Amino acid sequence: MFLKVFTSVNDFVMVNIDHIVYINPSTSNRGCTLILATGVRLNSIEDYDVLLEQLNK
Repeated sequence: MFLKVFTSVNDFVMVNIDHIVYINPSTSNRGCTLILATGVRLNSIEDYDVLLEQLNK
């Protein structure tokens, strides 16, 4: 399964959920950071809850 992670308003990356190690919610409730098994950090403009909703579909 893949998540669509928006890194800006127009750009997104499809991320295999098996590669996600950690999702760190932002302290300001805007956006979050995904840490992948490869060591890559992706800054999402979407909230943590939006990404979790994709998993429930």
